[in-house]
Amino acid sequence: MGKKSKKESAKEATTRALQSSPQTAPSAIATCPNPTGKREITGITMKRKDIHLSADDKYGHWWFEIDGAESYGWWPKDHVGLKATLGGTEGELNGQSNFGGSAKRDPHDGDGDADQEFHPVVALDDTRTDEQIKTCLRDFANAYSGEWRWTFGAGQNCHTFQRAAMKHCKLQKP
Repeated sequence: MGKKSKKESAKEATTRALQSSPQTAPSAIATCPNPTGKREITGITMKRKDIHLSADDKYGHWWFEIDGAESYGWWPKDHVGLKATLGGTEGELNGQSNFGGSAKRDPHDGDGDADQEFHPVVALDDTRTDEQIKTCLRDFANAYSGEWRWTFGAGQNCHTFQRAAMKHCKLQKP
């Protein structure tokens, strides 16, 4: 009989231990930590259409949807040209005045053609429920006010609105 290598002996010992104690494997799996250290909030979807200056929606748009039942994004109150885009104009939640939105629906609500979509994440030790996080986003959106301005990504616009909402509610991109 030949000598077994240490690797084979360890493998055999593990196999024997698992066979003799079938409770070991499931309990070991159940206690394994989440490798990302994050909890995904699946009821919230962040959506982003990229900037395409030759498209109808040239500035793109960023908004978020909650449970497929409501959505929020930041819009200029009126249609804008170059001067208002760079210099700023009155802003409003969900483009209600001129873009077809409502108090709880962004005009892009339900669009399936966003260039980016993701569910935000929170740290595993975040004790808030998903409902509390959704309420945080709703409250943030409904309290948001001010101008709309897009100056090469700066200013107060749908991009900065989504980033500010995520920061306020302690959400992260996965």
